[in-house]
Amino acid sequence: MDYTEALFVEYDPKVVSYRDILEKWKQQGQPYPTKTQYRWAVFYLNEEQEQVAKEFCQKMDHVDVEPVTKFYMAEERHQNFLARMGGL
Repeated sequence: MDYTEALFVEYDPKVVSYRDILEKWKQQGQPYPTKTQYRWAVFYLNEEQEQVAKEFCQKMDHVDVEPVTKFYMAEERHQNFLARMGGL
């Protein structure tokens, strides 16, 4: 089975929008052409998020837009990686 590493974000849409989260995500780097666990993808939960995600990503090469499926937490050693490395 093939997995993609992902970040699970819980948010309050009264405080921050899905689009705002995507804008911040986009600032983190540039997508590159790969279909491995390190690919760039945006996942959505409903039709509204799907529309926003597709519109947001339409001019970005190498970004997949897909519905959310099963999410598996990574092993403890992979949790809070950036914080443990002094990045956050």
